[in-house]
Amino acid sequence: MSSPPTEDDNADRATLDAALALLEPLAGLLLSRGIRHARAEDLFKSAFVRAGARAFAAQGKLPSVSTLSVATGLRRREVQRLLEEESVGAPPQKMSLAAQVRLRWTTDPHYLDGRGQPQRLPRTAPEGQPSFAGLAAAISKDVHPRPLLDELLRIGAAEEDGEHVLLRGRMNAPDRGWDSLVAIGGANVADHLSAVLVNLLSNPRPLVEQAYFAEGLTRESAQRAADLSKDIWTQALAGLAGKVQGLLDLDENAPDNGWRMRIGLYSYIAPMAQPDAPVRARRAKKALREKRRGKGKE
Repeated sequence: MSSPPTEDDNADRATLDAALALLEPLAGLLLSRGIRHARAEDLFKSAFVRAGARAFAAQGKLPSVSTLSVATGLRRREVQRLLEEESVGAPPQKMSLAAQVRLRWTTDPHYLDGRGQPQRLPRTAPEGQPSFAGLAAAISKDVHPRPLLDELLRIGAAEEDGEHVLLRGRMNAPDRGWDSLVAIGGANVADHLSAVLVNLLSNPRPLVEQAYFAEGLTRESAQRAADLSKDIWTQALAGLAGKVQGLLDLDENAPDNGWRMRIGLYSYIAPMAQPDAPVRARRAKKALREKRRGKGKE
């Protein structure tokens, strides 16, 4: 008679169930690019090694290959190979100067009109008055305003109107190809999951990680509710980005300004009941053959 599951057994089962929920959409992403299990398996092993090394580093320890082998369950030779290989992921990219200009233009009250919309800026203006030259200088004193304006014009984020510059509603699509979109998505999800992990391992929980969930809706109502999040995010971002920009300005020359942050919002809709996708199996035929063999032996 088997013993009842312990609290640790239940926690492990719940963790594995949560991991499967996370891995299925990840597998869908890889399959959409024709990336099969063999390549993904190496990534998963590498992730185990990185996570193990990071966990030891958080404790102030320098792990050896043998230590990581014991912690991850991978053979030492495998750990050594993964450590020696070059990282498959590119380092996180800093926001471009053009994107910084656009963000400040849409969030800094100095460059907004009475309705909270980005002003039509003169190229230059007396000190203290809004201008594109002043906006560019607030972002970088190492780059002349003209090249920054040229880049905004190139990506479709701004347009010239005589001696004034106007901010356009959105940038051209070529600035957001698949490589850029999947990198942003990966970074967003990675930080979201990292926030979950930090909160699970901390008491009290230091980070915001919450979601609003509703069911019993029609598809149309679910989509309408998801669309509301776009307006909410636009409003929240306008207030948040301006305050964060103030902190960036404050910390620009601080000796310990090596930290980053990410605050996000997502929406998703799907049917309430999502059973496992059917797969044509040969189990029934196999069971029938075994049954017939059993009768022949009687």
